[in-house]
Amino acid sequence: MGANAHRTLFSSGEHDTYLRSLTVETEQRTTLQVARDEIRDEIRSGLREWSGHVERRQLFDARMLASVSFADSDLALRPKFRMQGSWSYHTLNRATHNPPQEIDLDDGVFLPVSFLSQNGTTHPVVVSAGYFTAVERILTPLCERKGWALVTDKPSCVRVEIDDDAHIDLALYAIPDDEFEELLEKAATSMQFDTRMLDENVSFAEQIYPRLPTDQIMLAHREEGWKPSDPRKLEDWFQSAINEHGQQLRRVCRYLKGWRDHNWTSCRLSSIALMACVVTAYDEAVGSIAENRDDLALQMVANRLPELLERRIPNPVVHGQYLDEGWTRECRADFIAKARNLVMRIDSALAANQSGTVIEHLRAALGDYLPDDEDLVVIDASIGAPTILNSGILKDFADHPDAREAVKKGGDGRYG
Repeated sequence: MGANAHRTLFSSGEHDTYLRSLTVETEQRTTLQVARDEIRDEIRSGLREWSGHVERRQLFDARMLASVSFADSDLALRPKFRMQGSWSYHTLNRATHNPPQEIDLDDGVFLPVSFLSQNGTTHPVVVSAGYFTAVERILTPLCERKGWALVTDKPSCVRVEIDDDAHIDLALYAIPDDEFEELLEKAATSMQFDTRMLDENVSFAEQIYPRLPTDQIMLAHREEGWKPSDPRKLEDWFQSAINEHGQQLRRVCRYLKGWRDHNWTSCRLSSIALMACVVTAYDEAVGSIAENRDDLALQMVANRLPELLERRIPNPVVHGQYLDEGWTRECRADFIAKARNLVMRIDSALAANQSGTVIEHLRAALGDYLPDDEDLVVIDASIGAPTILNSGILKDFADHPDAREAVKKGGDGRYG
């Protein structure tokens, strides 16, 4: 006997599933997108008139100011934008414990500017601290009008708290303006657009962003100044894993994020660390799992998880960096213990011969977002049976089609 619990996790039908319960509601997504667009508009117009918010000595490198004479109106900054993080990976989940958990929307602000060379390195002419100051001053009136809270103590972003449920994090980047202009010209030529119209209307995310030089995207950091940081590397790594293993891998990442959020209101087990563990488990798996058996896929990854959490978790795109930085011995032990409990619960669920027991174990592991619906579970003597049903009366029972059908709940149509 064994259980098929795939439809408790995912289905193309209209019934409740764990994945559907994890999904942010359309109304809330729309609210966040509208807020994002208002923030973008404010930053876009504000940086074009930057002198109304910061002094030039705050915003620009002193060497540039000493060597180049220009009027403030001669240098209109024109930022571009690109979504990042779980929104762009399509792994965004609802919060489980709210508060303190919130939906996190990550938006990248990319500012095309000139770069200066010094001691064999290059950095933007815009000062990172001044960049933060300008964006924060630009957004302050908007936040006051909307009742949003501006958070200015995050080391590598500006946070806007939209409400108790969600926030938007703005990562501030600089990109070389000469490279940007060259790519803009190429896009205009290939698309047969007027460059002036293209500058305003073409999607930066689709036409320019993928072609930017990988070593010249710089992230502003409050304490460390400018840091090389190419967010495309993680996106490309994850998309390559999806291309190789299929959409099921993305769903399993979301299941594990839901498991984490059910077990901890906050912790240092990051989404990227969980995604890296899932990709490793898939890469090292022997054989493949059917797309209509997410329960077996989750079981496979869960069985690898304690071992993967016991060791260092390399950053998949930055050599020498690790995704478990800052974990204490105690928090690692807690992660491992709860991962072992996850294994026990899933193994017990899929070995159960009663639908209620399956649901009980899965909800204990994953929380109340998993539907309490026994009709979504199939109990089938053929699942896991080949090593058992090989002789005697059990074999005779299993070989008889009418008897086999009697132990199914709903027949073959219940699969997938």
